[in-house]
Amino acid sequence: MSDHDEPGNGPADEPASEPMMRCSRCEKAIPVSQAIDAPVGYQCRDCAKGAVPARRLTDAMNHAPITRGIVYVIGALFIVTMALPESIQAFGLRPVLVGPGGPAFLEAIANWYTATPVGAAIGEPWLLVTSAFLHANLMHIGFNGLLLWQLGHMLEPSLGRNRYIALYAAGLAGGSLGVVALAWIGALTGGVDGVFGQIFGGNPFQITIGASGAVFGLMGAAMVGMRGRGINPWKTSIGTLVLLNLALTFFIPNISVGGHVGGLLGGWLAAGFLFVPREEAARGTRIVGGLVVAMLGLAIVFSALIPAAFGA
Repeated sequence: MSDHDEPGNGPADEPASEPMMRCSRCEKAIPVSQAIDAPVGYQCRDCAKGAVPARRLTDAMNHAPITRGIVYVIGALFIVTMALPESIQAFGLRPVLVGPGGPAFLEAIANWYTATPVGAAIGEPWLLVTSAFLHANLMHIGFNGLLLWQLGHMLEPSLGRNRYIALYAAGLAGGSLGVVALAWIGALTGGVDGVFGQIFGGNPFQITIGASGAVFGLMGAAMVGMRGRGINPWKTSIGTLVLLNLALTFFIPNISVGGHVGGLLGGWLAAGFLFVPREEAARGTRIVGGLVVAMLGLAIVFSALIPAAFGA
């Protein structure tokens, strides 16, 4: 599946034009056959001459401080949650609690829940963010942490700190929006016991945690970046990674469909504004910041509609 014509599709008496791509350093269009593999992306011969052919691991780490910081934070918080399991109950994403009226609704129907004064007044919108830094077990944090480490060290050096933070936030917000939106649809189509809720995990009372939404956002962005350089992402390891993880998302129980698909789409959308020439980077970052706010706001709206879907 490629958006560009394959070589050899033209008239028999005309040579097929060679596919082009962009240098990841100067962004000049170059033939694929002249592209030189670089530590980040592919470069033209002129840029490659002055570049260091390979970076040591310590050098690469120094170019991804945000990625390393996030991995360290989720690692530290995992230790905290192991010592204090109730923190997952307090800061995990339970869709019904995010919007105004949700905590009071849950308190009225569940004798095990008591709304805080702040939650009863405005809801708990911070759960959209805090849940993305919590993990359930070693396999969960190990899988997300490894993918985040690898994808972050690939994307952060090429985007820079500000654009990378915006990208990560877009994947996180898209994942949270996906979880809450599916929960609202689940409430409309039969509630907890409905077919939709059982298939897609649209349970407004169930807790969702993990950095998967943000990680899927990085996957989506990596695919956009490759396509911008003239590479078909579906023919690379990134495309295989996305397909494999989407398959696992739909066929393995207790995996958040909304979080994964929402994060993938959030990162994909944000990448279109972030993989731009340096002079347009600040504008693209501001646009993505606005998109993040809009996605989080929409998640709050969907959450506020959940009690009404149950007739409250």
